[in-house]
Amino acid sequence: MQKNAFPVSFILISKADVERDAEPAGGPNKLGLQDNNGRKICATAVMPKFGEHEIDNPHWTPPAILPTGDGGFEITTFTEFAAQDRHKHESALEIYTVLEGRMEIYIDDLGPHVLGPGDEVVILPGTIHEVIQTKRRARDPGEAFDLLVRVHAIGCHGADDKFVQLEAGGEWRRWSELSRERRTAAYKLQAR
Repeated sequence: MQKNAFPVSFILISKADVERDAEPAGGPNKLGLQDNNGRKICATAVMPKFGEHEIDNPHWTPPAILPTGDGGFEITTFTEFAAQDRHKHESALEIYTVLEGRMEIYIDDLGPHVLGPGDEVVILPGTIHEVIQTKRRARDPGEAFDLLVRVHAIGCHGADDKFVQLEAGGEWRRWSELSRERRTAAYKLQAR
């Protein structure tokens, strides 16, 4: 029998740990920061510059990450405070599962499609999508989250497989090739 290549053989992700995020470790709750991009649980790589470290315990606590490598899988959680631009992936398949609240999403610029607790949407490679951000401010201390969504991405290549437009109908640009300023200027359907 072959030994597992990962540092753990399973990961338990509790809703309570997700909702508290990094607060027990003395850090801010990333999921409540204005315009955050969600909290990765599994990702193609660990990013120490963002305080992440490799998972060493099957009971997940942030900011631990299970690195899965290029072409691997990602698991991310986000809330109503997360900002998402209109984008697509050439390789990755994404599964959005609403755990709590109501999520609105544009798919191929149609919608918004409304999903509630227990609903899922599978975004196939090449499909344009944008989740609507409902709160454009930081979370107030102790404020409950209205929305909790888990995203599973399969066949992930990180920023090299995310494509955005800088203007409606413009050229699709690879996220990894854009400066920070250009990334924040990516076109958003919901801003119209």
